[in-house]
Amino acid sequence: LEIGNANSAGAYLPPLQQVFQAPRRPGIGTVGKPIKLLANYFEVDIPKIDVYHYEVDIKPDKCPRRVNR
Repeated sequence: LEIGNANSAGAYLPPLQQVFQAPRRPGIGTVGKPIKLLANYFEVDIPKIDVYHYEVDIKPDKCPRRVNR
């Protein structure tokens, strides 16, 4: 972190852009009926270790048409 005077280039930063907010729905929660919802989830307590997640997508080479029956 550097602290400079008002004449330094970093002193004039552009204003922050406003974070997108979705428009609110009028009358939310006034129509319909309450239901009991059961969800398939559970709490996971992970110890302080490195956790890695990999996603692998393997696509085979194209075979000749006569092989793909």
